[in-house]
Amino acid sequence: MTVAPHLILTVDYELFGDGSGRPGACVLEPAYRMMRLAECVDASLTFFVEALEFIALSEQERDHRARDQLRAALQGGHDVQLHLHPQWSKAESDAQGAWRLDMKRWRIGDLLEEDVRQLLRKGRFWLENEIAAHVAGYRCLAFRAGGWCIQPSEKVIAALLAEGFELDSTVAPGQWRAGRGEWSDFRAAPSLPSWRVTGDVCQPSGSGLWEVPIAVGNIGWRRHLAVLLHGKKQKNAGLAPGCIGSYRGPEQSRVEHIRARMVRLRQLGEVMLDFSTMPADVLIDVSRQWLSRFSTIDEPLPLVAIAHTKNFSASSERNLKIFLAWAKSSGLQFSTYEQWLETTHG
Repeated sequence: MTVAPHLILTVDYELFGDGSGRPGACVLEPAYRMMRLAECVDASLTFFVEALEFIALSEQERDHRARDQLRAALQGGHDVQLHLHPQWSKAESDAQGAWRLDMKRWRIGDLLEEDVRQLLRKGRFWLENEIAAHVAGYRCLAFRAGGWCIQPSEKVIAALLAEGFELDSTVAPGQWRAGRGEWSDFRAAPSLPSWRVTGDVCQPSGSGLWEVPIAVGNIGWRRHLAVLLHGKKQKNAGLAPGCIGSYRGPEQSRVEHIRARMVRLRQLGEVMLDFSTMPADVLIDVSRQWLSRFSTIDEPLPLVAIAHTKNFSASSERNLKIFLAWAKSSGLQFSTYEQWLETTHG
């Protein structure tokens, strides 16, 4: 590898999938702590903003702080891109302020292409006009599907291309989920650091949308199990301080629930480069594996890390500080998708 890899630090900026959680404790405060650490090493974060939920909050006149924080983040050198959970598209709140979401629309991959295009337009318009209106040169060019539920991907990719998006970053190679309504299967993803797609997100094409996957690695099942058990013992059970919410997803039978858990157990050892849930030594190990795997690549290598604001615990903060120091000392360049595209593909 003759050029420095691009470390792209991405954050899914959102509440819980069922609408639970408070914006302050589950989104704003952890995002602030992440930015503070990143700025210490001149790193940019890319916030994948679940625009539909913050549009809903705005329409209810309940919270404009996310808008203000994201504006400040962009002006401070960070980036914002689009993340969608379709269940928020027609969100309503009850008298107590709890959200009612359409859980049958959990998966963007199940929607009609025109429905996907409408959601993309709505989310992108909000980012470009409410968040980035006064930021010169801003482009909403990247997308990540909520819950990794981009499949079947043909309609989603067609919609992204039709709407002028340049890049998707949903795929986590080798990972798969079997829960009813939230399945994804990336076991057929190619052994490449990036590729182009026109239909099947795991099938490389000669043209089309760029797929820039989330980095993954194998840390062994015992080590992974130890990480999971440690997380459960943490104060707040691995959530951001003061953040309380539910991981409730689409309804499923007991048999479907057991099958989903079995699938997760079978994947013990395979982890994403997740700086909200993994300890620093695992983050460094997974990064080294990814860099070694593609060491013969002569163009800038994207190394995509992921995090979720709601999972950014006090322990996450300590681990991210160590990881960022390692990345800087190792010569990785902190980057965004647009910077990677410009450097690699003009």
